[in-house]
Amino acid sequence: MIPSIPSIGWSPAPGRTLLLPNMGQVRGTVISPPTQLVWPKKTSADNLDYSLDPSDWLDGTNDYLSFIESVEITTCLGEADDLSCLWSSVINGMACLMLGSGQPGTQQNINVKLLTQQGRRAAISILLPVSSALAATAPQETPILPNGTPIPPNAIQLPDGVILLADNGQPLLIA
Repeated sequence: MIPSIPSIGWSPAPGRTLLLPNMGQVRGTVISPPTQLVWPKKTSADNLDYSLDPSDWLDGTNDYLSFIESVEITTCLGEADDLSCLWSSVINGMACLMLGSGQPGTQQNINVKLLTQQGRRAAISILLPVSSALAATAPQETPILPNGTPIPPNAIQLPDGVILLADNGQPLLIA
C-alpha cells in the first residue's frame, strides 16, 4: 500500500485530533468504535480543523486511509448557524474536517464514513460540544470551485492558481 504523502504548509491541529481505537479488522465491513468519541468544545464563531487519526485502527495492516466517503451532521436543523463542514480531506494520513458555526449550548453529532486503500470501512460518530459563551454565528466562506465543491488546503494547485481536478470534478489532493 502507498503511505500518505505529507502535505506541505498545512498540518492538522494536534489538540483537536482524536486517535481512532482499534475496532477489529474486518475487510469491507462497516464497523464502529466501542466508545463515544468527543472532540474539544468550540464556540459558534470558531472555524477550526478537527481530525481523526487512524494509526491505531490500522496498526499492523499495512493499510492507509484513502478517502472520506461522507460527513453528516445529524443534529442540524436547517438554520443558517447550524454546524457546517466547510471541507473534508485526508491530510497527512488523517481524516480532517474544517467545522464552522453551530448552535450555542448544544452537543453536535457528526458521522464520518472512512475508506482505506484495502477496502476497510469505518463509520465513526463524534460529539462536538458548542459553547454558549458566544452568540450564534454563520460559518465563514471557504474557497470553492465553480460547481460548489469546497477546496481543501491539500488540493493540487498550479503556479497560476488553477486547481487540478479529477474526472469527477473533485479537486486532486495530496493525500
